Amino acid sequence: MSSSKELDALGLSEGQEDSKFDPKLESRQLWGKIFAWFCIFATFLGLVVLAFLVIDVVSDGASRLNGGLFTGYPSRRPEESGYRAAILGSAWMLAYVLLLVVPIGVSSAIYLEEYAPKNWFTEIIELNIYNLAGIPSIIYGLLGLGLFVRGLYGGRSVLLTGVLTITLLILPPVIVISREAIRAVPQSVRQASYGVGATKWQTIRYHVLPAALPGILTAVIISSSRGIGETAPIVVLGAGTVLFDPKASPVNFGALFSGKFGDVFTDTLWSNDNFFSVLPYQIYEWVGSPKAEFQTLASAGIVVLLVLVLGMNLIAIFLRNKVS
Repeated sequence: MSSSKELDALGLSEGQEDSKFDPKLESRQLWGKIFAWFCIFATFLGLVVLAFLVIDVVSDGASRLNGGLFTGYPSRRPEESGYRAAILGSAWMLAYVLLLVVPIGVSSAIYLEEYAPKNWFTEIIELNIYNLAGIPSIIYGLLGLGLFVRGLYGGRSVLLTGVLTITLLILPPVIVISREAIRAVPQSVRQASYGVGATKWQTIRYHVLPAALPGILTAVIISSSRGIGETAPIVVLGAGTVLFDPKASPVNFGALFSGKFGDVFTDTLWSNDNFFSVLPYQIYEWVGSPKAEFQTLASAGIVVLLVLVLGMNLIAIFLRNKVS
C-alpha cells in the first residue's frame, strides 16, 4: 500500500514503473555478462601470450642453465661466459639500495602521514612525490649520469653511482605505498593508544607500524624487484661488462686493523675504479650479439632474472600474509 502511494506521489503507476525498469534491467544484465566474458578472455589471452614467451625463452636458454652460468665471467668465447660479475653486481647493488630505501622511505612516509602539518608546502611535497613515482626510469638514469657519474666521480660509472640512481628510482613508490599502508590503519587504534596514555611516537611504533607492516614490506620488495630489473638507467649511466667481482665492502678492514688509515677507503664501495655490471645490462649486451651462442646465453640470463624477480614478489606475498 505504501509503495503504491509512493508511486502515485511520483506520478507513476505500478505498470508504468515495470514497463520502464524491466527492459533496462535485462539490458544491464546482458552487458554485464558480456563485460565479464570479455575480462575472462583478456586475462586468458594475456596468460597464453606470457606462457608462450616464457616457454620460448626457457627452451632457447635451457642448454646454458648450468653451474657455469653462475661461476663464469664474460668472455669472447660464449661457451666459457657466465653471469658471475653481473649477478654479484646486482646482489650488492640491491643490498645497498635496501639499506638506503627502507629507513628513508618509511621515515618519510611516517612524517608526511603522521607529523607533517597540512599546508601548501606539504601539499607541494606530496604532489612532487606522486609525480616522481610515475617518471620513466630513463629520466632517473639521466639524473644519475649528471649528478653522480659526472658530478661525484668525474665521468666514472662505479657501483655507488648505480646504487644512488636506483635508490632515487624506487624511493617515491616506496613512500607512496607506505603512506597508503599507514593511512589504512584505523583511527580507532590511535585513539585507543592515546586513551591509555601513550605518546604519539609510542602509538606509531607499537601500534601503527606493526599494523601497516604488511603493506610496507610489499612496497619495499616489489619496488626493489622493479629496480633490480631495470636496464635503461644503468645503460644511461655508462655501466659496462666487467671481468671481476665488484668491491662491496664499505671500508678496507685490512688497512683499518693494520693502522693504515689513509687506505681505509681504497678498494671499497667508494673507490673510483669500482666498475660494475648488473644482470639486466649483461643480458642487454648479449641479446644484441650476432652470434647465436651469445643469444642463447642471453635467454639463460632472462630465465635467471625472471626467477629472481618472481622470487622477490613471492617473498613479498609470503611476508604480507605471515605478518598480517
